[in-house]
Parts: sequence; structure tokens; C-alpha cells
Amino acid sequence: MLKAVIPVQAYWPFHKIQCRRNEFADAIEEAEPKFARWMRAHGKLAVLKDDEVDRLERAAATGTRREEVMETMYGRLEPKPAAARYSAEERAAMRAREDAERAAARAAALKSASYLAIDVPRDMGLDCGDYKWRQTQSHVEIYVPLPDGMPARKAVVTLRPRYLSIELDERPVLRGELTREVKVDESTWYVQDGVLEVVLLKRSRRGNYADGQTNADTFWKSVVKGAAERETLCLEQPPTAYYWTLCDGDDTANKPLRRLPLPAKQDVAKPAVKQDMGQIDTKNPELGEKRPQSMLAEA
Repeated sequence: MLKAVIPVQAYWPFHKIQCRRNEFADAIEEAEPKFARWMRAHGKLAVLKDDEVDRLERAAATGTRREEVMETMYGRLEPKPAAARYSAEERAAMRAREDAERAAARAAALKSASYLAIDVPRDMGLDCGDYKWRQTQSHVEIYVPLPDGMPARKAVVTLRPRYLSIELDERPVLRGELTREVKVDESTWYVQDGVLEVVLLKRSRRGNYADGQTNADTFWKSVVKGAAERETLCLEQPPTAYYWTLCDGDDTANKPLRRLPLPAKQDVAKPAVKQDMGQIDTKNPELGEKRPQSMLAEA
């Protein structure tokens, strides 16, 4: 009966190369064969950190041999990372990238703080996730945070008396028919600290009601008609605090003052005559100018 022969000698080269590969020992085997044999015998492996792997990958992209890179990274008998060597261009690019990352982080923190600082009073508006809105007796204010790195020019606002559309980089955030009509010429929008702010002046507001309406009819329950439930105030009547909010945009501020009619001539009473200080000229009662007795006699 024949015994099975295990091909140890034939299997060992494959096992040495594929299963127990020690790349660090392979790299130093020519120059330090004794140290390489010692590493393999004791199962010592060279563990590379992320920055070292990055250097090896960059070296492979430039055509540098792996062994040359490892030679610059480690010594022989006492493997230690060698100091990295970068060109002036590489250092400048690294500094520029770090500065850009810090600036982006500061801008994101400022924008986040600015948007979080916007307070929406209870029952005066809502935080709808993608935007916030609040109102007074005269205005509706909408706040939309811009995505990180998006320039302000990509924020597009389309406003008509009964329509509003807000898009960020061609992505619609809010669109539809407004709850009530607004005055487009006295409404505005702008970007500040990474937040798009839209200010709408209500056409029907305190002191400027539509026919048959009262101040309660100036209250908005949502920005657009048919808004989702999470974007709509679930109130039957405006809260009491609504009537205490500020009211700006009074049209009478831009209107000329109405002149009061002068009293009729016959209604003007004749002034009394004072003998001691002189008489008031009765020929010019509106002026009420006092003249001495001698001047009145000459007149």
C-alpha cells in the first residue's frame, strides 16, 4: 500500500510568496539577508500607517519603486519613519488646502449659528425643516439656509403678487400660490451669513384691510396654499400675541399731508384795543402786528 506523499518542498515556494508574504523583509533581503531571515523566523511584520500608505501610493503614481520609498521611510536594524520630504510646490498646495478647509469650516459654523439663532415665536410661524417662516401684522419673513459651498447667485427667487418660488441651485424649496396677496414693490430678499431671507409685505395688513375684512383676516396659516400639514399652523383664530406684533409699512407715510381749510373771513374775531401798549392794526387782523398810537394816527 502506497503512502500519500505531501509535496512539502513543492508547496513551500507558493506558501512563502502568497500566504506568508513579508514585504518589508523582501525589500531588505538583498542588503540585510540576516535581518530579513530573523523577521520571517519570528513572524515580524512591518505595519504601515495611513500617511505611509499615502506616500507609497503617491510614489507609485510618479513611477518611483516601492523599495526606494521604503528605504527613505525606514532605517535598517531599527525601523523608524523617516521625515517626509516635500517640494515647495507640494507644501504650498498642502497649505492652500488646509486654509480652504478651515475657511469652509468657519463659514459652515457661522451659517449654522445664524440659522439656528432665528427665532420663530409660538403660533406665529413654523420651522418646516428646509425653511423657517414667521409673521407680524404687516410682514411675512422666510429663511432658507444655503448648502455648504453654494454661491449666493444660485439662489433664485421669483415673486409675483400671488406667487412665490424659491430655488437653490435649481432645486425647488418653496413654490406655489401665496396664501394672500403681497406688495411686490415693497418686498425684498437677500443672502446674509449663508441664509436666504425673503421679506414679504402683506397687501391686506393692519390699517390697510381689504373690503369687508378685519385684522383677523391678515393672519397667515401657511406661506402657500395647499402646504403640507407640517408647514401649516393648526389654528382656528389668530393668537392674542399676533395683535401685539409690530406693524410696519404704513402707506400714509408716503402720502402728502392734507391741508386744513382756513376759517371764513367773517369768523375771524377782531382783536381788542390796548391803549397803554398801543393798538393792534385792525387793517391786518391776521398779522396781529402792534403799532404805536402815532403810527396808527398817521395811517
